[in-house]
Amino acid sequence: MLRRFSGFLFAIVAALAFASPARAQVFTGRIDVSVSDDSGARLPGVAVEVDGPETHTQISDATGQAHFVNLAVGTYTVKLTLAGFAPYTSKTVLVETGSSTEVDGRLKVGSAAETVDVVAVTPIVDLRRDAITTNITVDEIQNVPNARDPWALLPTVPSVYVDRVNVGGSEMARQANYNAKGAQSTDNAWTLDGVPITDAGDTLVRPALAAGASPFYYDVDTLQEMAVRTGGADGQSPTAGVQVNMVLRQGENFPHGSARYYFGGDRFQGDNLTPALALSLGTAGAGGGNRTDSFHDFGFDLGGPLLKDRVWIWGAIGRVHSDLLALDGSPDDSELGTRAIKAEALWHPSVRVNGAYYYNEKLEDGRDAGPARPRETTWQQSGPSRYIKGEGNFAKRSLFASIRGAFVDAGFVLLPTVPFRDYYIDDGGVAHNSYFQHQTHRPQHYFGGDGSYFHGVHEVRFGGGWRSTTADTQREWPASQLVASWAGYPNMLVQVARDYDSFTIGHYIDAFATDTVSLDRLTLTGGVRFDRQTSSLGPAVVNAVPGFATVLPAMASTPIDNVFTWTNVTPRLSAAFAVDESRKTVVRGSYAMFASQLPGALAAFVSPIQYSYAYYNAVDRNGDGAAQQSEVLVNQGLQGYSGFDPANPSRPTSINQVGTSVKAPITNEFAVGIDRELAAAIGVSATFTYRRIEDLLWTPLIGVTQANYVRTGTLTGTAAEVGSYSVPLYALPASAVPPGGGMMMTNRPGYHQKFMGFEIAATKRLSQRWNGRVAVSSNDWREYFDDPQAAILDPTPAPASSTSRPFAGPQVNGGPVVRQIAGTGTSAVYMVAPSYQFAANAAYAARWGIDVAASVTARQGYAEPFFQSDVATGDPLGPKTVMIVQHADDFRLPSVTTIDLRVGKTFKFGFAKAAADFDIFNLLNSGTVLSRQYDVRLTGLTGFGQTLEIMNPRIARIGVRFTF
Repeated sequence: MLRRFSGFLFAIVAALAFASPARAQVFTGRIDVSVSDDSGARLPGVAVEVDGPETHTQISDATGQAHFVNLAVGTYTVKLTLAGFAPYTSKTVLVETGSSTEVDGRLKVGSAAETVDVVAVTPIVDLRRDAITTNITVDEIQNVPNARDPWALLPTVPSVYVDRVNVGGSEMARQANYNAKGAQSTDNAWTLDGVPITDAGDTLVRPALAAGASPFYYDVDTLQEMAVRTGGADGQSPTAGVQVNMVLRQGENFPHGSARYYFGGDRFQGDNLTPALALSLGTAGAGGGNRTDSFHDFGFDLGGPLLKDRVWIWGAIGRVHSDLLALDGSPDDSELGTRAIKAEALWHPSVRVNGAYYYNEKLEDGRDAGPARPRETTWQQSGPSRYIKGEGNFAKRSLFASIRGAFVDAGFVLLPTVPFRDYYIDDGGVAHNSYFQHQTHRPQHYFGGDGSYFHGVHEVRFGGGWRSTTADTQREWPASQLVASWAGYPNMLVQVARDYDSFTIGHYIDAFATDTVSLDRLTLTGGVRFDRQTSSLGPAVVNAVPGFATVLPAMASTPIDNVFTWTNVTPRLSAAFAVDESRKTVVRGSYAMFASQLPGALAAFVSPIQYSYAYYNAVDRNGDGAAQQSEVLVNQGLQGYSGFDPANPSRPTSINQVGTSVKAPITNEFAVGIDRELAAAIGVSATFTYRRIEDLLWTPLIGVTQANYVRTGTLTGTAAEVGSYSVPLYALPASAVPPGGGMMMTNRPGYHQKFMGFEIAATKRLSQRWNGRVAVSSNDWREYFDDPQAAILDPTPAPASSTSRPFAGPQVNGGPVVRQIAGTGTSAVYMVAPSYQFAANAAYAARWGIDVAASVTARQGYAEPFFQSDVATGDPLGPKTVMIVQHADDFRLPSVTTIDLRVGKTFKFGFAKAAADFDIFNLLNSGTVLSRQYDVRLTGLTGFGQTLEIMNPRIARIGVRFTF
């Protein structure tokens, strides 16, 4: 009995694990073939062959259908043969990531000539589609002028907006921050060839917020396609965030390869500093604006059969040098290196295996350079990331399945550019000397699979996976670990900073099952998804701060299992109806519930080791600008603190707590839309999306409510643009402050967010010598305080939440949701969903090998939530940053528009092609302001109202490509 039970259990596990994607598989596509005769009767027993990047053969079933799932992205030929009928061939059948391409073949009886259909089959109008996906194809990546960076392509996707502008590769060594459709940034997700690789580590400022980032920088010449999902009811989509699916190239039966070299630099660059702007910037604009000093991008790839029809291999090597100059002329030089290899073998007619290796390393000298971070304060970054994957695919008549496992080894190190010297910030907000050292190691392990089973009008999809993520992070502060902020020099406010150490582990288990019922022109899909996510704390140790050991002593954290455990079962429903018999017009609707992604490092919240600071007054007596221990006015007592309990500095437990019933934030999404095929290879889609986001996490002070705060004064003043302002100030009495200012992580009561957006997308597949894509969106993301007394802690308004006050913000009922971005190569940016966003591109192959292409992007400018920092309110936890405008988006920077152009020449040599490209980015040489100083307290060349970042000027890039 035990043996039978074990066999049964193994069969269940194998069926789940070997489940290969069908259309649910996010890095492959499928072809669904229907065969009939001249009368329209379905024909069973027809030999169906698909040939392209892969070759497969099936026999049509009793309903005259054959399903080819788990196909590599690319272009295929479908051929139908049956004795007594003339053959039928359909060429240029396009397969895209996550899409279903339908081929309806009709066989003619007798000796009639073969029927050949050479018109591209577009999957834009797809009755089975239950996800809102934008496919960025290899044709677009290669033939349209772009920055050759995945994050620069994201703004071309409807509703996705980013925190920077990438002009000709100026930002390709930096990952952009991005949002879409009201989803939290921690709900963004990345997959590489079907394997989830989303970073679950910590950021430089707040633990866990790197969740949603990618552990890799990508060489776009290693990609066959980039597919971006922003919503829909697919059971395999884990969260409401942006799902970015990177699809690697692979070997095929025909040898193929490419080589490229692109170069540009300052001698190919214009000047977009107006005389007035140059005068206002002074020495802050000594570099002549944000500029590209030099750019070189080179590499090659090669693929083909090791054994025709049996074994294939592909590999690539690439390197990018990007040297930038910040607004003040400070250099920021980066180098990205990539190596990749992918092999596939046909083990058996119904069994395929493949493996992949992806290596990427970033080296940067001068990270975060800018007017407020001159060269001496920048970092040198290094750190390789590796990806190793193995996969097996199984196909037998009605069952298609796969299993895959992977290991990701990621992390990076930040070292100060100059030797450790005490860091300080002057009255103009400009930093000096060396910043902290930071290092993190983030390995991941994954095992999972998914599959499809066909029966009549039903297609049952199922799958599951297990994933483990680790984040091991350390930070060391420079010299005496004293960070001084001038407060009317020589007076200073000194931050005594303790080093940091954290070790966390995240575990994820998921499963899904859906049933799609195809009823002629109506398709219905219903399903459910299960997720269990945990975050645990591991051991860590930090040393005491020399000279301040009684306040910030050595600390250690002991392991705690499952600090957070989120278990969710979420439904997914969708319906699509073809309005006409030709199925060229489809209306669709869907409902989906999404549970948020648990950051794997979130358990660090309850570690005794926090990012800990003690604040004292000081006077710079020796005139070096920094603070020494002898200059700290300890006798005046603490002026503020964060991350520890001054009454019990050595307490072995955390000052923070986790609520007893913390659960995952939930997003409910409703979407309706229409798809229309206008002509062969041309389609347009329109979608309206409504989302309600509830149970969001927040961290109020333990045992404190809004009723504990008392009004202590009013902040008044007058500022340029803002005019006069009067803002009430509140403080927490010392008697109400919890030990150490400890916080409670829980779900925010009486609070929710709403998103409403409309988008239109049009796509022209490559045919008749041209291709193009247009995306237009309107977005509105707002927060609502249903119970202000419960949902607002400190009534003092702030431009956004901060490290010391994560419960703060504008706190306006019905106001926009604001996300503050700092670092990662850009000055402070406040992201608010743009009310409009537009992107379009097109490429045309003219006569005599002349190629012409262009792209245009435009969006509303960033918000300007003017504020005053270091406002004393009498709060024992320290000074505050106070917003001095009513709404965060009352003022906005100018709208951003970029126009890029390409002119090239292609030379053909048999099967080979050589192309010379001349690209111009920021054709109009716009000098649009991207960031300003919004703090009215600061003065000088980087003080209030001063420009901190502008768009890079017009620049040309020359490229040479060879393909065969």
